[in-house]
Amino acid sequence: MFRLPYYVFTFVILKYVSGYSQLCGNKTEKTLSCTKEIIGDWDHADYDLCQMEVYPQNSPECGTMTFGPVVANSGIGGVTLKPHIITVTHNEQTRPMRINKTVLNITFSNIKWTTMKFRFQDKYRDLKNHCLNIVISKDLTIDDQSVLYYDCYWPMVEDAALQSHMLDFEAANDWSVYRGQFYFNVPSAAMLSESVTEEDWKPFVYVEIFPSKMRLHVMPPPPHLRITGYRIRVVKECDKGGSCEVSSTTVDPANAQTELTYDYNFIGDNGLYSFVVVPLHAKCLNGIGCRNVESQKIRINSPESLNICIASVTALIVTSLFAYYIALRVIRRYWCKDYKLALNDIPAPPKVLVVYPASSRLHAECVAALVQYLRAEYGLDVLYDGDVAGTPHGDPFLWAEEAFRTATHVLYAAGPPEHVHLYPNIYDKPILSAHKDVDALLLSFLRASRASRRPKHVLNVRFEHSGAALPPETRADRTFVLLQDWHKLVAYLSKNLLPKRHIMRTERGRDLIEKLTRAKELLRVKSDEAIEKCEKNAFEKKILL
Repeated sequence: MFRLPYYVFTFVILKYVSGYSQLCGNKTEKTLSCTKEIIGDWDHADYDLCQMEVYPQNSPECGTMTFGPVVANSGIGGVTLKPHIITVTHNEQTRPMRINKTVLNITFSNIKWTTMKFRFQDKYRDLKNHCLNIVISKDLTIDDQSVLYYDCYWPMVEDAALQSHMLDFEAANDWSVYRGQFYFNVPSAAMLSESVTEEDWKPFVYVEIFPSKMRLHVMPPPPHLRITGYRIRVVKECDKGGSCEVSSTTVDPANAQTELTYDYNFIGDNGLYSFVVVPLHAKCLNGIGCRNVESQKIRINSPESLNICIASVTALIVTSLFAYYIALRVIRRYWCKDYKLALNDIPAPPKVLVVYPASSRLHAECVAALVQYLRAEYGLDVLYDGDVAGTPHGDPFLWAEEAFRTATHVLYAAGPPEHVHLYPNIYDKPILSAHKDVDALLLSFLRASRASRRPKHVLNVRFEHSGAALPPETRADRTFVLLQDWHKLVAYLSKNLLPKRHIMRTERGRDLIEKLTRAKELLRVKSDEAIEKCEKNAFEKKILL
């Protein structure tokens, strides 16, 4: 388990005060072991489980360390900054003097990386830097409670509070690389002491950079201060100098002893931006008795503004093309039916599957006559179980499966009432053949296809003798009574078919179209000749006059 207790931090500070530290005081070795600090076992630790590659401070090697572009870093766990006080003793003329200095702590929590490199650097001086590379062995078990403190960055100069610093870090694991960047000013030791008052206290703030936003981090106050909230302003450097307020809000911390964060989305913004933080307390009223701290000014050159413009133009083009496509679909749907169908020499007619009860021979003969008439006079493609004998296999059930699969319409011809089968007439006897149960099979197919994406068009036909009830599979569908609704039935089955192409499906229809076409061509030629001759005579008369 990867743990680093809080007493390790105390150990490092005390070692520094005395002059040496295993991690911070050794300036000669390039590689140090951090295993003891990670596992907390100072007597039994494998040297190679955690190693730190040390760079010389304020060196060109550290200044030239390369980092990738800033990306989202939520996958590496927590990375936070926190300043602390150390006391340094100076001997001046045999009289010791104790001076408080600021030490910056970087804390890695919930560690999800195996390698981490980072660099502290003065924002305006490249050779003021501090670099480190940490490598954790894959053999070390890490859990979500893992914490590592590092306290070896000591900007020990008198004007540390006036300096602008950057922290660049890049973490990697087996599947990805994460990149982060912090901007901060080192606070003075007076702001961290237990003697600071609410009227004088200024919080330590640092800004974390993301691809599309800035995140402000506000360190909690010392325990003896009662801070009720923070007024946070986002300001931008104006063109004519000075600062312009971009946004302002008041944030009440949920817990006064935890770090506060505030996000500002800078998509489309360009210029110098910073945060101004005002801690609120009982003596800070209407801007009187209030202190504020301003973060570093960060230059934003957002490529998103151009991207937004490109995205807007692209969206406009896509929207226009989509509207044009919808308009074409509507035109073709409502105005261009004939042109669409005319592309085919002979439009495909609907395939009408006829289903009927085979309990009455007379009823079966009526259905057969209806099928023959629809085929011969209207050219409709009708699927009828009387054609089973003409198939290569002669199997009615194979025919039923294929016919139902290819059919677009299902026509159910209702039969006579059940009591008529009691008459002793030879024509009323049931049809005892292989076609007996085909209607039941087709109705079962219809029942199963109701939930499909392309259900069949179902209709019922009743003759004058059709007194039987409709089956449940077709009871809710449209019904045509023959011969009363004959024209409606033909129009329904002929829907979306061009009249000319429809007529040409029968032999008599083809003969009619051929005669009409021949007469049209010959008679129009003669009419054109008569008109031309008439116009020629009129022109000659005008010339003569």
